[in-house]
Amino acid sequence: MMHAPVPGLACAFELTLLRDAPVVVGTTPTGGQRSHVPVIGGHFCGEGLTGSVVAGGETLLQRADGVVVVEANYYIRFADGAVARCFGRGYRTISGEFTGLRLSLLFEAAGDGSVAMLATRVYVAEQPEAGAVLTISRIT
Repeated sequence: MMHAPVPGLACAFELTLLRDAPVVVGTTPTGGQRSHVPVIGGHFCGEGLTGSVVAGGETLLQRADGVVVVEANYYIRFADGAVARCFGRGYRTISGEFTGLRLSLLFEAAGDGSVAMLATRVYVAEQPEAGAVLTISRIT
């Protein structure tokens, strides 16, 4: 029987986000507090790429157990003009080992563009609660 290789992580990017004031929807009938945090700017760098965050947002659902489910969308314009969408889901958690945001992320990009390779890889990201930078690692 063949076994899949054990995945590893390679540091890939740093993403600094400028978030605007949250838009609070309120408590939903399914039992969570829903809100949306617009992303109005930021910077992206790593693996030979640099860019600016031009739009995006994080949609949050705070569950009764205190965990916050996060759906993230960030649009990045790279130095050469190419644009990619970075998106994913994760949790904002408070635990003994880590407090902050953890996401799984994918990219969408034009298939013939300079950043097309981003759409062929899978990433995970982490931002400590008091931190300003989302550190993104590529799963190897």
